[in-house]
Amino acid sequence: MTLTVRPDRLVAGGDAMARDVDGRVVFVRGALPGEEVQVEIESEKKDFARGVVGEVLEASPDRIEPQCYHRRAGCGGCGWMHVDPLAQLEAKTEIVRESLRRIGRLDPELVDGLVDMGDAVHPFRYRTTIRVVGGPDGGLGFREEGTNTVLPVNSCDVADLVLSDLLPQLTIAPGVEVTLRTSISTGVVTARWTKPKGKSGTGLVSGIPEEVHIGDRAFLTEDVDGRELRVSAGSFFQSGVEAAELLIDAVRRAAPELATASHAVDAYGGVGLFAATAMADVAKVTLIESSKSSCFDAEHNLAGRDVNVVRGEVGNWVAPEGAKIDLIVADPARPGLGKPGVNALVTASPAPIILVSCDPVSLARDTTLLAAAGYQPERVEVLDLFPQTHHVETVTRFTHL
Repeated sequence: MTLTVRPDRLVAGGDAMARDVDGRVVFVRGALPGEEVQVEIESEKKDFARGVVGEVLEASPDRIEPQCYHRRAGCGGCGWMHVDPLAQLEAKTEIVRESLRRIGRLDPELVDGLVDMGDAVHPFRYRTTIRVVGGPDGGLGFREEGTNTVLPVNSCDVADLVLSDLLPQLTIAPGVEVTLRTSISTGVVTARWTKPKGKSGTGLVSGIPEEVHIGDRAFLTEDVDGRELRVSAGSFFQSGVEAAELLIDAVRRAAPELATASHAVDAYGGVGLFAATAMADVAKVTLIESSKSSCFDAEHNLAGRDVNVVRGEVGNWVAPEGAKIDLIVADPARPGLGKPGVNALVTASPAPIILVSCDPVSLARDTTLLAAAGYQPERVEVLDLFPQTHHVETVTRFTHL
């Protein structure tokens, strides 16, 4: 089934939204606002349908030709490579605004003055971490857009050149996912993979050069904001150094208390990115993190300072009785703080909360939960740390009324 529609906006998740002649919502993958497109419908519900662009009948001035031939062949890794880079950041900013209006239930006029469009990393070669998957013939690639089919690749335009050049050398068993990471500072590369169910642990990956560090114990060091950070292969880290430093600067802008705070909390603190940089002048830091490898890295990165690394879920954390906390920075995974995280943080202290979020819908939900606890957003800064994709990062300051 095909339809001809004219979308009017891009929405969270990356699709364009249109309406058919009956007023039903149609989410269109690959379309841009203002275009007239022919849509091939892939699924239908009572109230909405989903489809993909079959033909662009009238193109938007923001549409560009993807420079990557893998993307032109259907690679799903860079779903917005057909969008002009500035238009990407503008669209992401509007998606954040719309999420806060619709899900966060904030006053539209307040949202317009609340959300600022920030910076973006370089649109190509910005990723120092990528994940590839083995295809049916022992090759490797990324999944095709909208499917689980592996599209073979021999390079990646958004990956650091060290990682991109490594891809043709590898052979990966079908279904095995391999995470590759490199250090801009040292050039060291780590590789890590998990054995799928039903497969033996040998012969899953071959062709890895001798100089690549393999396995959970592998690690690299990276110079971030003038600090040397250890990052294990199994620890989370930002997509690249430029992205990490833009985030650090945004947190500093959101939290002037960092200059005078005696005690700050780094919730979902990872390897200590914020504790080691933005919180470098804070006398005492409590870092909460559930990952064993990240906690190990954080203890290494913050050695010699008055930092208490607490391994566990933020939602289960209870601040010590009598603790005086001047500032909380929280950087949760995509699902956001949720009720447990919000309850733990607001119970600990009425201090300002700087929320780093990688999903506009989660940000809006957390905004609602924090509002119920007496917190109001003061400013939202939108950062494009993942060019060529719909993913967006925000840094929001909340203060207790």
